[in-house]
Amino acid sequence: METSIKKDDYKECLQYIEKYWKELIYYHPKDKHLHLGLPNKYVMPCTRIFKKDQFYWDTYFIIVGLVKCGRADLAKGMVDNLVFLFKKFKIVPMRNRYYNLGISQIPFLTSMAIEVFEAEKNKSWLLKILQVAESELKNYWMNSRRVEKHIVYKNLSRYCDHYITHLAAEHESGWDMTSRFNDRCLDYLPVDLNACLYKYELDIAKWNSDKKKVNIYLGKAEKRQRTISQLMWNEKKGFFFDYNYRKKKQSNFYSLAGFYPLWAKAATFSQAIKVKDKLHLFEYKGGLANTQSHSLSDEFKQHDYPNGWAHQHWIVVKGLLNYGFKEDAKRIAKKWLDLNKNVFLKTGQFWEKYNVVKCKIGESNSYRYPTQSGFGWTNAVFVRLIDEFNAK
Repeated sequence: METSIKKDDYKECLQYIEKYWKELIYYHPKDKHLHLGLPNKYVMPCTRIFKKDQFYWDTYFIIVGLVKCGRADLAKGMVDNLVFLFKKFKIVPMRNRYYNLGISQIPFLTSMAIEVFEAEKNKSWLLKILQVAESELKNYWMNSRRVEKHIVYKNLSRYCDHYITHLAAEHESGWDMTSRFNDRCLDYLPVDLNACLYKYELDIAKWNSDKKKVNIYLGKAEKRQRTISQLMWNEKKGFFFDYNYRKKKQSNFYSLAGFYPLWAKAATFSQAIKVKDKLHLFEYKGGLANTQSHSLSDEFKQHDYPNGWAHQHWIVVKGLLNYGFKEDAKRIAKKWLDLNKNVFLKTGQFWEKYNVVKCKIGESNSYRYPTQSGFGWTNAVFVRLIDEFNAK
């Protein structure tokens, strides 16, 4: 039976989101207290513990919604904010707090710039952003001379903070925290990070007018794709896994990071089919759990089962669409949308994360912070998924 997603079925939610943007839009033009000044307005994740913050990877997932609700100019300003930080500090920090200047996050600068370009068609602006992304790629993620060395094995990158600690490296991944890295994040070549860098190389090549540079970046992307398949693809299991370069073996831990090669179009079609067939390992009534349900840390970590997150749903859905798996993508999207809607009708709010098994507000780490309401990327992905599948 075909899944149907109709905009009218989510009218109340969309009205709430539209009104709530004004609560999340912030302007902080000068360095003050914890926060670095930014030249343009931006969308905060929420109004409580992340107030005044513009996060790096959040920005991409917020933008995918902003460009579909008449706020492309706000989205453009948020990209320009990240460029401003890079030009000033030679890093896109994980957020605009002064003590986060030694750590970045999983890179999405080219993807967010292309989203804005597709809405505004300002090619000269796009090319300027891609030049900055090229510098970020070469001088942060691929620079072996930095203290925080990301290049450690076969020209692939890892997460690594300025002080070279497993804990902070895991924060750079954005998966803070998860059983995925077994508390030894520095030891892993992460499949999501290297899929993102593959997409950087393709994006830079696609929009470059210098044919020599185009060929260089296409060559880099092809080499990275081969190495990802060599180290991270498991043909028997039909899935992509992180690679422990110190032990010279793949992780056997299933997580939604294995779908990033589909999002980045780094997987072959035969690989994509097999990854799609592993949806059952993550899929529940409310959508997708971030990880497998077993062999988790003794202490609960918020990026593990049974939690699902909006941004990872976008990665998986977009990845499935890239390879033509529209009905699977739509089914996942509808489960997630309905979970968001049903919890909204009960609580009057959208949330940072959700328990996709019990279809309620997401579980929190006991030693960190309670699940936040708001929430920037949850609202934005909700808007984008409806736009993507709305039955005309």
